[in-house]
Amino acid sequence: MKLSLIYTCLFSAILFVSCDFSGVKSSNDNDTDIADTAGTDSVIALDSGIDSTESDLPFALLKDTILGEANSMVYNGEGGLRVEWTVKNEGDPIALNDVVLVNYTARVAAGEVFDSNSEMKSPAPLKTNIGMMVEGWEKGLLEMNIGDVGRIMIPSALAYGENGYSSIVPPDADLIVEIEIVERVTPIVLSEGVKIYTWKQNTSANKPEKDQLITFDYFAYRKGSKGGLYDNSFKDSQPFSFRFENDNVIDGLHQGMKVVRSGENAFIEIPSKLAYGSKGLVDLVPKNTDIVYDVRILSID
Repeated sequence: MKLSLIYTCLFSAILFVSCDFSGVKSSNDNDTDIADTAGTDSVIALDSGIDSTESDLPFALLKDTILGEANSMVYNGEGGLRVEWTVKNEGDPIALNDVVLVNYTARVAAGEVFDSNSEMKSPAPLKTNIGMMVEGWEKGLLEMNIGDVGRIMIPSALAYGENGYSSIVPPDADLIVEIEIVERVTPIVLSEGVKIYTWKQNTSANKPEKDQLITFDYFAYRKGSKGGLYDNSFKDSQPFSFRFENDNVIDGLHQGMKVVRSGENAFIEIPSKLAYGSKGLVDLVPKNTDIVYDVRILSID
């Protein structure tokens, strides 16, 4: 089965739209109104019957002001990053290190779609603070709340820059991601600080027992400001296996595997002391760096 580009690109996620749309610019004048469709202050939605955009073009920007006041449905960040909402919630913000499930469609600004989670048949998982996403995607995501619907608009400098990405994203391309934040994944926190965010569950299967063989695919990330993917099982075209509680893998991975089942997918966040500690891992993981495994459990035998 063809995987979403966010997976085929080994989670160097593709990001969203530009702040310069071929002549379409934001404006400071607007005669529109915003309706509260939920009847409370916690959710705001655009009234589809009002003219809140700069033009009738498909990717026209929302106006920056409404009757001289800042439009709360627009965020303008540093470097040209922009977030626009069609549904905006309050009080449940996405935080650093969170895992959220999202539906998304990504395109080159005002161009054709190049990625979507639609083929996954379910929302896609995103974890912040591990370099899983390009800079603009993560910064935009961190401005949003659970339940939000909108788009993150990313200038090329916060996406793939002058090099682009393979033949998929051209050089110097601004990106647009239309996104719905479906839910937050609540972690299981173990006694020594390992966190397990199970984003695909299989409650009918059993958890592993000592000496059982766990076979799984994975992406491995280092956390923090130098975060990024440093290893994965797909490069060798075969999954990885080890004997539970009786094999030479890092302690944190053993601990995290205690609570997963065959058929489940999870992020396992591992403190440095249970990973590579003060020595690090050659030039892949700096010393005293927490790591995260994104695992897909194929079998437990």
